[in-house]
Amino acid sequence: MEQTLEVILAHSAGTCFGVQGAIDIAENKRTPILGPLVHNPKIVGDLAKQGIPILERYTDLESLKKEGIKEVIITAHGYPKEIKQSLNEQGIKYHDATCPVLLKWVYGKIETFEADGYHVVIVGNPKHAEIIASRTYGKNTHVVYSEEEIDKLPEGLEKVVAICQTTITREKFETLVDYMRSKKYPHLKAVDTRCKPVKNQQEAVEMLAKWVDAMIIVGGFDSSNTTNLAKLSQKYLPEKTYHVDSPAMIQSEWFENVRHLGIGAGTSTPKSQIKEVQQKILDLFPGKVLFRQESKDGEILDVDFTPDDEF
Repeated sequence: MEQTLEVILAHSAGTCFGVQGAIDIAENKRTPILGPLVHNPKIVGDLAKQGIPILERYTDLESLKKEGIKEVIITAHGYPKEIKQSLNEQGIKYHDATCPVLLKWVYGKIETFEADGYHVVIVGNPKHAEIIASRTYGKNTHVVYSEEEIDKLPEGLEKVVAICQTTITREKFETLVDYMRSKKYPHLKAVDTRCKPVKNQQEAVEMLAKWVDAMIIVGGFDSSNTTNLAKLSQKYLPEKTYHVDSPAMIQSEWFENVRHLGIGAGTSTPKSQIKEVQQKILDLFPGKVLFRQESKDGEILDVDFTPDDEF
């Protein structure tokens, strides 16, 4: 009897408007980019193939001037405020591909809260480009990503607000907020600044991982939002969650005793990469493969599509 594998795509998966906007800027302006535009090797590689130079993220401005570079693109994760100012002072024009959620939402929150007399604590990875940039939009922002870092926060602060990295999981944010309230600031105000596409994708992956037999998460390994999707899936499928940044990583052994295979993808993962993964599954599985998609309401859409179809 022929085996059948049902492959279900999460209801929210793939590039968000911020990532697509950054790609559009890069392809239209075609000037050097100050670092990987987004944390996805396929997108970065495709831009490089188009002849768009990818520089070091925090390139010395003097070297830019020596090379005669007069225009650059700032990546989707944002850039420190003082470096933007230095670019202006050096006469180097920059095209800002920073995600609008950061520009209009996160940076604005930091500035508004500080103007209201709050001390701002950002819950996020201090080594991530988004946080390196975001913290510069306040005069004295604190960044924490663990209980140990919370323990080192100053004592006796009265008005304190916690916001978060846009790609963090809700569970991580809430856990550290609870710890901060119990150990440091009982009256801490907390504002969830995760972006909507990230929230949607986290909810979609969690909903799917609860009932399928295995999950493949597609996206870059240095992508915060994608690695967090993998972590969410691992809560339900600790041995059957596979994070890949290339279809070549997929192994036929992953499909053994699997009837329902879920696919999730981060906000920096292009739809074309999802289709490549689906095609690889089709190539590797010896039986019949059905491609479906889960709706936001949990319904499995009764539409059998192939990787070449639009969805």
